[in-house]
Amino acid sequence: MGDAMPMLAPDAGEFITRGEFSEVRQDVKKLEREMAEVQTMQSTQGGQLTQILANQDAQDKKLDNLQSVRQWIGWVLVIVTSTGVVQITSHLVGVR
Repeated sequence: MGDAMPMLAPDAGEFITRGEFSEVRQDVKKLEREMAEVQTMQSTQGGQLTQILANQDAQDKKLDNLQSVRQWIGWVLVIVTSTGVVQITSHLVGVR
């Protein structure tokens, strides 16, 4: 047996040089364009998602503030009502 040199594969570009492979090259170029388009759309959608999340955070903060105001109003009503009940009761008991 002899020492045989292993065959090295040529670059891919060397295989696609004949005319019948032009369709393959066109398909690859089309895929590259479509991929660039998809990446652009993903970037745009990522920006939109970021804006949506920012808007959602702002709305959540407003709702939290509104809930806090509602709680304060509730406590004020309880205090005013309780004070009124105490005054009416004191008045009725004091009249007798």
